[in-house]
Amino acid sequence: MRLLLLALLLVARTAAAGTGAKVVEHHGRWESGYGVEFYNVVGRLRNTSGHALRYVKVRIDALDARGKVVASTTTYNESAEGLAVPDLDPAELLRSGKVKPLGADAEERFRGSFLKEETPAFKDYRVTVVATPPAEPSAGHAGAPGARGAN
Repeated sequence: MRLLLLALLLVARTAAAGTGAKVVEHHGRWESGYGVEFYNVVGRLRNTSGHALRYVKVRIDALDARGKVVASTTTYNESAEGLAVPDLDPAELLRSGKVKPLGADAEERFRGSFLKEETPAFKDYRVTVVATPPAEPSAGHAGAPGARGAN
């Protein structure tokens, strides 16, 4: 039984370590600009994969007092922010080489926000790395957000 527990812990730890990137620091605060109020979360992340990454996708969840998710937004590392722009084709951006890969052990900023008028009241937030595809030798293959055959 102990051996089984140890094996399960090892598998869980390996899965957690396999994200490819980690959030180094982050903070959030209410801000206003252009006539709207928004909660802005900014931070830094580090590529911990040991190889270059095409991008790092991050999800920011707004949490109520009980820890329930009341709103979510996704964003990318600073060099890949264009992938989140609704009017742009993410696969085309990656094919064109306009998204610079994040090198092994490199750090980069990220940011995401919630509009006050569109977001239920919340007490806290959490930041989660959700995707870290490896950089490919040549740009524009499956794996791009919105690309056919993407994982």
